[in-house]
Amino acid sequence: MAHDPSRTEKATPKRRQKSREEGSFPRSMDFDSTLLLWGNYFLLLMAGGFTLALMGQQMTQLFREARPGALTDVGLLVRRVGLDTGRILLPYLGANFLIALLVQMAQRGLHVTGKPLQPKFSRLNPVAGFGRLFSVRSLVELLKSLAKFFILAWVAYLVIGPRLQGMLGTLNAPLGQSLAFLGDTLFVLYRNVLLAMVVVAVADFAYQRFHYEKSIRMTKQEVKDESRDTEQSPEVKGKLRNLMLSAAQRRMLAAVPKATVVISNPTHFAVALRYERGDAAPLCLAKGVDFMAIRIREKARASGVTVVENPPLARALHASVRVDRPIPRDLYHAVAQVLAFVYRLKGAA
Repeated sequence: MAHDPSRTEKATPKRRQKSREEGSFPRSMDFDSTLLLWGNYFLLLMAGGFTLALMGQQMTQLFREARPGALTDVGLLVRRVGLDTGRILLPYLGANFLIALLVQMAQRGLHVTGKPLQPKFSRLNPVAGFGRLFSVRSLVELLKSLAKFFILAWVAYLVIGPRLQGMLGTLNAPLGQSLAFLGDTLFVLYRNVLLAMVVVAVADFAYQRFHYEKSIRMTKQEVKDESRDTEQSPEVKGKLRNLMLSAAQRRMLAAVPKATVVISNPTHFAVALRYERGDAAPLCLAKGVDFMAIRIREKARASGVTVVENPPLARALHASVRVDRPIPRDLYHAVAQVLAFVYRLKGAA
């Protein structure tokens, strides 16, 4: 993608999510291969000797059974060798599969999409392909490849150079000694190459993330359009409405213990009122229907607030009064009778 100077804004979470759904991730192949090689390195440290010992035993048994006069069934011998080799290598291959899966998850997480596999006919355009071949990104990839080659060649020189005379000397040494020396040299070379690959992988990972962030930048207009579309989205409006309703319900339930009385009918309505001497009129602290009404009644009983069942008054209050507002004048008399009943109960107690 050619750089657009108007794309100066960082990608929004929605833009990032869309990019992930399209299969676009900041992925470094060097990072993947380095982690995979390090996983194999530790796997060889833990199980390499045991695996080689098993393979040695198998080869010894094979040579013993294949000597002249002892071999009777070639097919059976081949099947045995195949099964024994499979049993030895299968755990190693399974561990490699697990390591590769963890490496993939380290960069992209658990996200599966088939969009990158869908055919894109724009890639068949020879002009566009020619442009990609000589793009800045292609030049960067070429420079990266050359840098990796020289770094790894330098590491190999540092390891093999001091040991070159010893390696030539193993030509006249016993086979076991020669193999031990070469094995040690290869192990040191493998380890040092991995250390160098860490530097390469970190640098490539940083570059790939920088390039990815640059590729998903947005223009100021795109950010404004997305913000407007989000605000007008029915899903967002519904979520905001639900959040506001939940907050209001929590606030009402928190106010119920301060109520003087809760007026309800047995199932559907509940209204919590507070009245103290000197107040102009009783104040509605909370109201609700169905499940919310049940929660108001439960909260009132748990807090020691009197609950009075009066279905007509409960329905009238719920329909006419607003939370944090006084009750209407036409309900003064009915509510006063309920309050008087509550005061008599408290006086008797």
